[in-house]
Amino acid sequence: MHRRIRQHFRSNVVAYLALFLAMGGTSVAAVSLANHSISPVKLDPRNIGGYVREWASVSANGRVAASGGRVTVRTEPGGAFPGRYFFTWHTKPTSACRVIGSVDTGAGGVPGYLTGGFTGVPRNAPTGIVYTYNSQGQPTPQPFDVELVCSTPR
Repeated sequence: MHRRIRQHFRSNVVAYLALFLAMGGTSVAAVSLANHSISPVKLDPRNIGGYVREWASVSANGRVAASGGRVTVRTEPGGAFPGRYFFTWHTKPTSACRVIGSVDTGAGGVPGYLTGGFTGVPRNAPTGIVYTYNSQGQPTPQPFDVELVCSTPR
């Protein structure tokens, strides 16, 4: 029973993280916003919201274990920069997008964190970059989950 719960949590860690972040933001807004401080213009659906355009679960050596979309990953040749991964998201974004993710510490993995961004946004396929670090802040190859989150629906 505990194994099934752990496996479910590991496979949905990004979704749980997004849920907790959303719940935290909602409670801050409920407590700290004054009445009538949000105008209808600020509630325009084009200004708020977001969705996961593509996602990938990547091993420490850069292999895509699972993905939603056609994500390709490559690592630095020769291991000159450990923990650096380049992504090609095979989608054409229709709005502003960001790369977010988390290090996968399940099954005896080492705690750590990652940073993500874009190296450039060509017309058809944005190219992302992810750096993974161990808990001491040293660049280290780590397994991780990453998402391309865009601000408005397709």
